[in-house]
Amino acid sequence: MLLYIHGFESSPASLKAQQLQQFLAQHQVPAALLPQMPATMAAAKSMLDEFIEQQPITAVMGSSLGGFWSHYVASRLAQQQRPARAVLINPAVAPQHWMPEHPIQRIHPCTHESYQLDAGDKQVLQQVEQQLDSALELLILLQRGDEQLDYRQAQNFYQSQRMIVESGGDHSFVDFPRYLPAALEFLSVL
Repeated sequence: MLLYIHGFESSPASLKAQQLQQFLAQHQVPAALLPQMPATMAAAKSMLDEFIEQQPITAVMGSSLGGFWSHYVASRLAQQQRPARAVLINPAVAPQHWMPEHPIQRIHPCTHESYQLDAGDKQVLQQVEQQLDSALELLILLQRGDEQLDYRQAQNFYQSQRMIVESGGDHSFVDFPRYLPAALEFLSVL
């Protein structure tokens, strides 16, 4: 089963998630698991830990903060001696630096949920980062025009991994479907 993890304050209705589902349907590949990620980092980690224990995940793909979480899921699967490949699309690197020291209230733009981010979220991400396995087989897709994240952080952090870096583009990873055949073949989904 393929697990797709969307980015921060996004949803399974995001363009990339929809493009992935359409591609899988066109190629008669079993549907992917595309959960709505919880807004807080502790709840997100808890949900992913539950999926790792209860779902037959064989491949992971994620975008932005979802890329960070995908690396975590693949790392945990590897610890359990389960297949552990992941595709990370414009992945977040060290997202704990985005988290506030003091509580802030937010409204999720997709779910309209009111929630709070605080130093506890930062601590969860720091703990998760320490569990990332650098020996995994990952495919990193980056576009230099990403207006949200500095692609060079991911390029440097994942320098030993398979990587495609394109000029232009943006945080959404423009024209994502053209990489789906190669990404899903890398994940052994196709």
